[in-house]
Amino acid sequence: MNREEFCARIDYSILWQNRTRDSIEKRSREVLDYGFACLCCYPTDVAFAKKVIGDKARISGVIGFPFGFETTETKVHEALAAIDQGADEIDMVMNIARFKDGDDDYVLDELKQVVQAAKNRKKDCMVKVIIETPHLKSRKELEKACGLVIESGADFVKNATGFAAGYDGTGKADYQDNSAETYENTGIDNVKAMSEIVDGRINIKSSGAPQNLKECLYYVKELGVSRIGNDNIIEWLDEAGENFWKTK
Repeated sequence: MNREEFCARIDYSILWQNRTRDSIEKRSREVLDYGFACLCCYPTDVAFAKKVIGDKARISGVIGFPFGFETTETKVHEALAAIDQGADEIDMVMNIARFKDGDDDYVLDELKQVVQAAKNRKKDCMVKVIIETPHLKSRKELEKACGLVIESGADFVKNATGFAAGYDGTGKADYQDNSAETYENTGIDNVKAMSEIVDGRINIKSSGAPQNLKECLYYVKELGVSRIGNDNIIEWLDEAGENFWKTK
């Protein structure tokens, strides 16, 4: 795998609250300079990013981001608004609270509605569903979440937003942690488990916290990950230099 092939699997993002037009433009130009697959941004920023990126790379609008608690109608509206502004892809957060309550019918119906609406509006729109694995406490939960995403017709299952937070005050024995760290349960073991579970039935996007460029390559070459989201990627690429790729 050469550098260009690797970069074509990178989803770059600008998702902090106090982003400015200058920072959106900077990241958009970095997508073009490095040959990344996509820029992930909020629906309100899609049109501006599109002016910079044009058709030279893809743009993804994040939906229900970062907590996933919006109504289904709101998520559908967000998805369509992002597409109408120029988005080619959607990164949507699953309703984690409903999932943890065991309301699988609600979760699946919502996913299906967003997927269908997006693809009806733009036939080649790719939909990625974020299942927020920091909140998934067992292999069984991970299997169920991946299964719902596959059944919905989405194109990707994605592990994390990087904003995971939560507290469970019910005292239930099956929820051990008082809070969730943003990138807890998103590393190699998690990505391996997702790869085993989906077994090629859906694409995987890893947006956890890989430690370095070699780990990212391992995800792609050994675990079948199709997209990677990581804010350190430019620093790692620049540090690696061209010689790094001669043996890859």
